Amino acid sequence: MAAEVGGRLETVAPRRSLFGPDYVRLIGLLLIASSIHGWLITHTAVPARDSLGYARLALNLADPNKARPTESPRPRIEVIRTAEQPPGYPLAVWVTMKVLKTVGPVRHLPDPDLSLLATQVANAVAAVMLVVPLYLTGRILFGRNVGFAAALLFQVLPVPARVTSDGLSEGVFLMVVAVAILLGVRAARRPTIGGFLLCGLATGASYLVRPEGLLVAVAVTLVIVVAGVKRRWPRDVALGRLTALGVGVALVGLPYMVLIGKLTNKPTGDQILNPLEDPRGRIWLGQPGAQAPVVRGSALLGKWWNPTMDNGRSRVLWAFEATTSEVTKALHYVIAALAVVGLLAHRRQLFAPDVGLWVLVILSTLSFLLMVYLAARIGYVSERHTLLFVLIACIFAAAALEPLAELLSELPLLRGVLSTHVMAVGILVVLVAGTLPSTLKTLHPQREGHKHAGRWLAGHLQDSDWLVDPLTWAEWYAGRTLYRTVEYTGQPRVTWVIVEEGKTSPHSRLPQWEHALELISKGEKVYQWPEDATADQPRVCVYRISHPSPGPRPRGPKPD
Repeated sequence: MAAEVGGRLETVAPRRSLFGPDYVRLIGLLLIASSIHGWLITHTAVPARDSLGYARLALNLADPNKARPTESPRPRIEVIRTAEQPPGYPLAVWVTMKVLKTVGPVRHLPDPDLSLLATQVANAVAAVMLVVPLYLTGRILFGRNVGFAAALLFQVLPVPARVTSDGLSEGVFLMVVAVAILLGVRAARRPTIGGFLLCGLATGASYLVRPEGLLVAVAVTLVIVVAGVKRRWPRDVALGRLTALGVGVALVGLPYMVLIGKLTNKPTGDQILNPLEDPRGRIWLGQPGAQAPVVRGSALLGKWWNPTMDNGRSRVLWAFEATTSEVTKALHYVIAALAVVGLLAHRRQLFAPDVGLWVLVILSTLSFLLMVYLAARIGYVSERHTLLFVLIACIFAAAALEPLAELLSELPLLRGVLSTHVMAVGILVVLVAGTLPSTLKTLHPQREGHKHAGRWLAGHLQDSDWLVDPLTWAEWYAGRTLYRTVEYTGQPRVTWVIVEEGKTSPHSRLPQWEHALELISKGEKVYQWPEDATADQPRVCVYRISHPSPGPRPRGPKPD
């Protein structure tokens, strides 16, 4: 008699992360985000000036030797090594350009237009995809409705929506960093070596778009250290998780650091990383010295230190006030107040403690402190710099909707009229409706004339001519600076100058502005847009200066 011992393998169904209600909410978010960003891209006069640099990098990645046919060939890796920007976003723009060249309606656009469109599309597509990690982070911490509201608020707020629809890197950066945040929160709540390794990999990817992506690794590191010190986790286990995080960051980010030989090629990064080498004086000793730039006008979408108005003030105090002001504006004021309410309403969750929530708290604190330091160090802070903080604040603001609705439902006039859930939805609808008029305005309409001036110049500009364009859009659309900026040598036959007239902004921070004004007094106006603009209306003008004999040498932009 033979005994047979056997076993039956059982198939364990994989654990589901998303269910029907999640898919419904995500599809709704994707449709709303696509509509907003699509509207803004199709209602853009010209992209932001920074987009020109990103487009130039993408064009050089596409053809590294186009601008230097007589020089020795250079590989793409050399373009990445010498670029002042990390490679993540320019690579995304390059790929987007290749895709757009297969799309019928836009594939025949001139290179200046197609490359700038690619900067916007790459940014906006990433911003649309951002709703997924942001929704999931909110769902993990507070529930589906909070995740939906957080992702929706971030998409409709004017500053995030408009910046992530422009030709800037913020959309790609925030999408990647939101994945790193999601993985960090998940790893902190359900700690495994693999979870922290994935968080490190995502953080390294965000560093390849913008160096401040490393803040996620710093925040998660602090959570691990505190958990180990407090013996919430065994210390040897905490050390292993910290090692996994570091290995993940190094695997993705370290090759780029080795390639460039430092943390970042960005000029601002060098200033930030060398706080003692400041010609204006150390930030804790007072205001900048005489070398600080004078600001005569109000800054758009940012605050600048004004040596005249701010003389005698503490730079650190000014930086704190300027950063707080920019954050509040970027959050559309009401959302900023809601974020504070949400933080207070869930304070017990903070002190439970919920280590996943502490990832957000620490990261937002680090982001704010970095903005303050940046403002104090270089005398400038912009609404663009606030977006990582704004993204996290939207989660807390969304978490305030239910508690606020419960509070309002206790008021005598509203008691029993509406359920808490309906009231929370109503508050969200009012917030969204209040942001859309500002969000959906045309991007940079006052700069459209530069595009027309550049296209006009493309038919009149000769290779031997010099072009002085302080705002740089016209020379781009004329095709002169697609692959590299220009350094003029020799003597010109003709100098062309592009200026804005009929505006109150003195452009005091543009290096060539005063020189351009000097030149136009010696030339004649040959083109303006709009053509029928009167003397007191804003317009972009092109001046022509002929040089029958050797004339003054315009200060052309420096080469890359």
